[in-house]
Amino acid sequence: MLLGVGLLACTSADFGTSGSGGADTIANCFPDADRINGGFFLFDLTVDDTSFSKRILSTQNDAQVTLTLTNAGTKPHGFEVGCTNVASNFPSVPPGCPKSACFPANSTIAPLAPDASATITFDTPTPDGLIYPFKSSEPEDSAVPGLDDGQWSLD
Repeated sequence: MLLGVGLLACTSADFGTSGSGGADTIANCFPDADRINGGFFLFDLTVDDTSFSKRILSTQNDAQVTLTLTNAGTKPHGFEVGCTNVASNFPSVPPGCPKSACFPANSTIAPLAPDASATITFDTPTPDGLIYPFKSSEPEDSAVPGLDDGQWSLD
């Protein structure tokens, strides 16, 4: 397992699967829109010098994900999911609830050398119905459109 890297200044105070006040508090902040959550999801994702093999990933909220990233490129590339604002689906967030939601730090894969692979397992956040951005964690990839515009949908 790789050690996760922090995401875009997100902390458990912003959001975590159990949040700073526990799972019950987070559930009160973000009621489950489809009343379906959890499950187990497996993703085999390949990245090269121009794009990811999948640009849209979709799972349930509060689900366990095992993701394997393989770098088929000629340069280092990684994986990270950014935070998202919850206002689009939760316009009346109760006082004390976070205004953004983030995937956990252990959902990040540091840049991998060419031909390398890494597998991580993590739980998705609680707020559903949101789109979280994902991209390569390699800073030099920020200028490559196919490496900085992925979307993770929580149903």
